[in-house]
Amino acid sequence: PGIVASSYLFTVNASPEIWRKIQLSHLHSLLDLHEAIQDAFDFDDDHLYSFFMDANRYSRNAYESPFSENGPYVDEVTIGKLELHEGQRILYLFDYGDSWEFNIVLEKIDSSGPLPVNPKIVDKKGKSPEQYRYF
Repeated sequence: PGIVASSYLFTVNASPEIWRKIQLSHLHSLLDLHEAIQDAFDFDDDHLYSFFMDANRYSRNAYESPFSENGPYVDEVTIGKLELHEGQRILYLFDYGDSWEFNIVLEKIDSSGPLPVNPKIVDKKGKSPEQYRYF
């Protein structure tokens, strides 16, 4: 089957009280989702990261930062080719030292409306956490 032109609505949770809803199209990549999460939470994009597609940390079902040693890489596949389903959970691990874990849920796949040209934050709750937690 061919890829249907669709928008994807993800909820990205830093914690139950802090989340962002981000909309992308089937043409965007996981790199685009990474950049959108970085923007949404006001983080500096200066560390390695991974998307664990089965939401299990360090599983082999993962896409890596383009600067990681191992692929597959986040810029090699579009959202539409990932065969995602509504309700799917993904773990986004950012900065292996500080281990920021964001739980992502694919809320909706919509093929009826206009496609976002750029990833966009469509809803949010809570203040962004401090990226660098110095004690």
